Amino acid sequence: MKLYGLVDCNNFFVSCERVFNPTLNGLPVVVLSNNDGCVIARSNEAKALGIPMGCPAFQIKDYCNPSQVIRLSARHRIYCDLSNRVMKILSAEVEHVEQYSVDEAFFTMPYDDVQRNHDVMARLVQKIYKYVGIPVSIGFAPTKTLAKIASHIAKKHPRITDGVYWLVRPEAIDIILRRTVIDDVWGIGRRIAAALADRGIVTAAQFAQMPPTLVRRLFSVSTERTQRELKGEDCMSISPVTVAHSSIMNSRTFAHVITSRHEVQDAIVVFAKMCAQRLRKENAVADTVTVYIRGDRHRQDLPFYSNSCQIKLPTPSSSTMTIVHHALLAFANIYRDDFGYRKAGVLLTGITPAHSIQLNLFDKIDQSRQQQLMQTIDSINNHYGSHIVTLAPDDQRAQWRPEKSHFQKPSKTLRIYTAMLPDKT
Repeated sequence: MKLYGLVDCNNFFVSCERVFNPTLNGLPVVVLSNNDGCVIARSNEAKALGIPMGCPAFQIKDYCNPSQVIRLSARHRIYCDLSNRVMKILSAEVEHVEQYSVDEAFFTMPYDDVQRNHDVMARLVQKIYKYVGIPVSIGFAPTKTLAKIASHIAKKHPRITDGVYWLVRPEAIDIILRRTVIDDVWGIGRRIAAALADRGIVTAAQFAQMPPTLVRRLFSVSTERTQRELKGEDCMSISPVTVAHSSIMNSRTFAHVITSRHEVQDAIVVFAKMCAQRLRKENAVADTVTVYIRGDRHRQDLPFYSNSCQIKLPTPSSSTMTIVHHALLAFANIYRDDFGYRKAGVLLTGITPAHSIQLNLFDKIDQSRQQQLMQTIDSINNHYGSHIVTLAPDDQRAQWRPEKSHFQKPSKTLRIYTAMLPDKT
């Protein structure tokens, strides 16, 4: 029998901040989104104060005294690096790892000696905390959906479970599903949860007992698949993935409305560069570049405008110069004067492995030399720093960068650590 394991980093963004500032331990801490808009991570102490996920920063006062809570601006570069360190340790210990998000990963394990495997996984939890400083929880179950529930139990009761919980026996699954509210089931959003509540379905057990044909008719095939997973039927097997992502996007909500064409264009250039770098990290290429720009609906003094443009590349590429060039062409097609812009982004789609690229007979660019150039630039930047060789403009000086007014003064350890990171993607 095969079991799915789910490794989940506890309160990940907050835990990352505590790695470099241990004085935050035991205090209510929240991490804020771009422009310090809303709460995207909470410590257990902040949760106890009643602060909900997604709470706008200015509404924290509605739940508690704002001076009680430490608010921090997000540092995604550091979070991604610590995530990579956790996944590297995990991949060295288990097989068939499938990273689901920045703080979660699935893997498979044969179901044989539970006690021995429990001890091995408990040591893995301790190893990750020792070498990275991030507390994690691991849940095991016959399906991915049940493994999510199991990891939540392990996170909630770390002292009892040693950070590892096994949800395997049918009678145990039945008890846990009766105690799990439908909102906490992976794949059940607020809209579906509300529709189920109208029918008197408020627990995962009640949902699992619904006729599958009714679930499909009322909602979708994916919702029916979630229901079957709750009943122990594996519907989301881990399969080999040729590329890590089907699309890559980089976008920002600006700190203020921008009316300068050059500032918005500079942002598009930076977003395109970052997308290209991520492509090369995954040894992949993209065949389509999409650029979008959007105004601010709440500004009464400026007309609202939103548009996007998609351009297909002559040959799939991961070259920064090629992607930036076509992103600027797309931007020129949609930019309009006399409007203010609050958000912009670049999206790459049609992603395939770099080794499967189909060359274009009429392509004017020597793709082989372009690839060698990008490899050389990446090698230099990885060794000496991410901005040694780059296309203008330099995002360090950009005026469009999001507002981050809740950065704590970095410690010497954090400054050294940040300087060691290879790039800012």
